[in-house]
Amino acid sequence: MEFLRRRLGLIFRALVSVLLIAFLIRKIDWPKLWAILRTVDVGWLIIGACCFLPVLLIVSWRWRMLLAVHGVRMRFWRIFELTMIGQFFSAFLLGTTGGDVVKIFYVARAVPKHKAAVSFTVIVDRVIGLVALLLFGVALSVTQLPLLLSTPETKFYTSLFYLFALGGVVASALACVGPLFLRHQTIRTFLKRIPFIHHGATLIAAYEKTAQAVGINVLALLASIPSNLCITAVGYCVLRAMHPAVPLLAFCSIMAMVNMLIALPISISGLGVREWLFGTFLGLLHIDWNHAIAFSLTY
Repeated sequence: MEFLRRRLGLIFRALVSVLLIAFLIRKIDWPKLWAILRTVDVGWLIIGACCFLPVLLIVSWRWRMLLAVHGVRMRFWRIFELTMIGQFFSAFLLGTTGGDVVKIFYVARAVPKHKAAVSFTVIVDRVIGLVALLLFGVALSVTQLPLLLSTPETKFYTSLFYLFALGGVVASALACVGPLFLRHQTIRTFLKRIPFIHHGATLIAAYEKTAQAVGINVLALLASIPSNLCITAVGYCVLRAMHPAVPLLAFCSIMAMVNMLIALPISISGLGVREWLFGTFLGLLHIDWNHAIAFSLTY
């Protein structure tokens, strides 16, 4: 019973992935899917792979800025190495945050005197990336709302995306003003009375220092824009490898929204959910399920 209680979240995510995959297996025309994959344009796939390299460089540079806030200076290529390790484990561990856990382990071992601070930067880097993706998705999709709201299913997922966008903006604003509240003696006195709060004191200090570095946080947020553009370009190249041209802005809007929605902890690394969402949204662009699934798997 204790094992089930501790693993309930993982069991739920695995169940969601298994059920969606089982449904998709029955829905797919496998001979047609195989024919699509056999006839992909390799040139477009190579271009798409090249588009992903700038993402790794930008993300590494963004994390380096956040580390510098806490006085941690690391060589760029060491940070790039840790980013690559994190990307690898994000793809193969259970959950999209598996790579972050591995990054925290390695960076904490590399800078033992600032374990709490450097670990916190990994979390902040993830949050900034998600907020940037939300804003990016809103900016792209706002002009495509008539299309995105044209079916009951896509209307639900689009509304969910905008709900999270609103929540992300509110949470970011609260995080920025948090240090102002922590300055009040009453709040500090209350926090000191919480049992075991001394274990989190270093994390609170790291949070205050990060929140006060407004310029760096804004720069990190802006740096995420070209990163999101490159990720979207990867998806566009993959789609062009197996399908004629589609409306660019509509496709980019779908890419941003799906990439955000699969970050929700409802499946194992987005498995099944990603394929379902692409199959649902790409139908708006007159792309059948087999092409959509082939795109999702290749992407």
